[in-house]
Amino acid sequence: MQPLVSILTPTYNCGKYIHRLLDSILRQTYQSIEMFVIDDGSTDNTKNIIEKYSTLFSAKGYNLNYIYQENQGQSVAINNGLKLISGEYVIWPDADDFFKTEDAIECLVNALECNDKSYAMARCLIEYLNEDDLKVITQIESSDDFSERLFEDCLYTNNGFWFGSGCYIARYSALCEQIKGLDIYTNKDAGQNWQLMLPIFHKYKCVTIPEVKYSVVSRYDSHSRGHYADRKAVNTKLRSYCATLLSTLDCIPSMSAQEKVFYKNRIIKKYRKLIFQNNFYYLVKRPIKQNIRRIYYKLKELL
Repeated sequence: MQPLVSILTPTYNCGKYIHRLLDSILRQTYQSIEMFVIDDGSTDNTKNIIEKYSTLFSAKGYNLNYIYQENQGQSVAINNGLKLISGEYVIWPDADDFFKTEDAIECLVNALECNDKSYAMARCLIEYLNEDDLKVITQIESSDDFSERLFEDCLYTNNGFWFGSGCYIARYSALCEQIKGLDIYTNKDAGQNWQLMLPIFHKYKCVTIPEVKYSVVSRYDSHSRGHYADRKAVNTKLRSYCATLLSTLDCIPSMSAQEKVFYKNRIIKKYRKLIFQNNFYYLVKRPIKQNIRRIYYKLKELL
């Protein structure tokens, strides 16, 4: 019997898009799937869409569950959903992305089933699509030397590390072991990927399938990939990233106190620099006489 795969998807007003994800799951060759859609206070037709697909999922032997919560953010939705799943493996795709190939989930599961327990995560390559016509913008290129140790690449987003949450699968047992009580940091602006990936990457290896099997749609208004033209909005986002990483590092049980201090200091330094660069970018757009004093005090504040 195939191990059960739990799919956990937070959504907010994605009624126009979530059918692509649901259709791609119904096309999967893998037979043992349960899915939880955590609706973060949508005001559109998301609930009706999920209810229409429930029968289709049941016909294929899948279990589709719809859970509504007041608008609190994606991290809260993931945090709540983690307590509901019963699968041996977990995938958490975004509502506006989808699986590119019919064997995506089967290949991800097999990649872990064929390896020992020192591997707790597997991933595939992804492509980025234009939201207007779903044409490919770019994709992650295959390589013969993908690292199996991805903690620092994920932490610093180095060496071409990619997120695309639905292209990762994790052993549920590793999540339970590395995330105490399955509770993650739930600031409304916090993302969930670092919080689910970093604790596993710190202790375990990740195997990479060198094929594109997942599609990420680059939507302008997406919560996780939106554009921020306002200086304060960018700073708020950067501070949220920093806080998320610091909280995540604090809670990794396999990390020593010394390691935590080391990585936290580096993260603080990195995000102070990014905030300063962002402030400088917007300040230099002002008349030069206004800039000089502002830049001086910003330097004193951040450095």
